[in-house]
Amino acid sequence: SVPSSFPVQNRPVFYWPVVRLNSQSEPGQYAALASAIKYIAEQPRLAPLKGIVHTPSYKLVRQLREHLGSLNGRVLYQETPELREKMVEAFAGVDHPFLLVSPSLATGFDLPYQISYQVIAKTPFADLSNPVVRARREYQLPDDPRFGKRCYDDDALNQVVQACGRAVRAPDDEGVSYILDENFWGLYKRAYSPVYFQQAVRWL
Repeated sequence: SVPSSFPVQNRPVFYWPVVRLNSQSEPGQYAALASAIKYIAEQPRLAPLKGIVHTPSYKLVRQLREHLGSLNGRVLYQETPELREKMVEAFAGVDHPFLLVSPSLATGFDLPYQISYQVIAKTPFADLSNPVVRARREYQLPDDPRFGKRCYDDDALNQVVQACGRAVRAPDDEGVSYILDENFWGLYKRAYSPVYFQQAVRWL
């Protein structure tokens, strides 16, 4: 665990347990999630700034579009993989407090702009309906029957840690992250995370 050289006060991560999302979540839960995102985006300090909502799937992007709407023309939705470049260009190219909702910006993409705030709408567990993912999760070592489950959890929490790092990429950057899925806390308590991330996490 390599210590972070970025001040912890510049990169707070707030856990706000709004809903517990899963494959059986109902419209009311998505509505509550959208309401919380709207509340964050309309805070006086954040309303003039650009933000990102990280989702683990395009299904959640569509659910948020249904319940969150345009937020007075501020929200951009990436609903297909092909739209990522177009959405990023639109987001970065104008001086407007856009909120970009995307399932593909948490990792593996160098964002060409400063993000002031971001929301992790759902804990990014891998899809257990995929037989390969399920087989990996169920894999056991002779001396470690929880090996597969631990790797499954560690992968999910690693994605959260990386997503939170998107907002602060230099010592003088400042960015706040909000985690709204109740599933996060159990994962956080049982899976590995670096000390610099633990130092930033706060219960809101």
